[in-house]
Amino acid sequence: MRKLAVAIAIVGALAVSTAPADAQYHHRGHHGGGHHGGGHHRGHGGGGGWIAPLIGGLVLGGAIYGLSQPGYAAPPAYYAPQPQYRTECQLVPVYDRYGYFRGERRECYQVGN
Repeated sequence: MRKLAVAIAIVGALAVSTAPADAQYHHRGHHGGGHHGGGHHRGHGGGGGWIAPLIGGLVLGGAIYGLSQPGYAAPPAYYAPQPQYRTECQLVPVYDRYGYFRGERRECYQVGN
């Protein structure tokens, strides 16, 4: 049922997106009044005939992509591997050469998991 609805939407989008391009093509050269010839004149809206097919192609491509994806698929899960080592730190007392306590120093080392 979902694929049928998307297929109907594709056909409708293509029909709507190509209609303005066809109308513009058939209207070219049939200007009334003081215009001579069929070319586009500056300021009369020429050069937009590529927009409708572009939009139609984007809609069609998106619909095809949507049909190619299964509806039940879960997003991929990414798992980072566990580190092989962990870092452990401890405070170690520091003494000068005369044996007087001068403070503590932090020492860290790697331990396997």
